[in-house]
Amino acid sequence: MSERFQWDDTNSSGIWWSTNVSIRDECILLKEDTQCEDSDIVELLRSIAQNIEDNGL
Repeated sequence: MSERFQWDDTNSSGIWWSTNVSIRDECILLKEDTQCEDSDIVELLRSIAQNIEDNGL
């Protein structure tokens, strides 16, 4: 993880924490709805990350 995402940063740790929890909750719902494997979700998240790296938000 890059230096930018230090979890002890009191100015932004709450935002990062809540985002992490929200994404995890949605992944759990996706898994329940689709009966997919964890590896499928990891592949999806990597694909999303790569798309953001390539094209920005």
